[in-house]
Amino acid sequence: MRDLERDDGGFSLVELIIYVVVLGVITAGIAVMFVNIWKTQASVTDQTDATARGQVISSQIEKAMRNAVAFKVTDAGLSSTLATGPVLEVATDLSGSNACMGFNLGGGSAQLAMTSGGALSSASWRTWEPGVVQHYTDDFFTQSGTTVSYSFDVKSANGPTVHFQGTAYMRNITWGALPGGGTQTCFT
Repeated sequence: MRDLERDDGGFSLVELIIYVVVLGVITAGIAVMFVNIWKTQASVTDQTDATARGQVISSQIEKAMRNAVAFKVTDAGLSSTLATGPVLEVATDLSGSNACMGFNLGGGSAQLAMTSGGALSSASWRTWEPGVVQHYTDDFFTQSGTTVSYSFDVKSANGPTVHFQGTAYMRNITWGALPGGGTQTCFT
């Protein structure tokens, strides 16, 4: 009978210490995994945000160029409210405030101006998307005939930088001509 009582006596101090240490190591491992998962999720979220911002910029440039009747790449000295860097000015066949569109990707942000036909030089340039930087030494905009190539990076808060590049083409084959033969008022 005495052997049964000894078995019911519980854990020894050494066994208890070993169990606590093993449980602590397992808990620490799980905590490290959760912290890494959290950091990874934050990085992925930041990169997704940067990707979305870059896609908005790219799609707007391509939309403007698809509807362009004339365009040019100019110096940022167009307006005192612009950051540094080249400006893509586009005269579209769209009506309303999208008739003339200007894009500036210098100075760490994308700036956009739209007018209903007035000169872009007098337009109000608003900051459109933050975190836009030059991709190494590539030009933001390069004009070649009826196409414009663009290249830029969008920085994410904690994740990697996302690179965007593409070539936008004019769909309108009457390069430089305005609908109805009007004069170009977008450019100064």
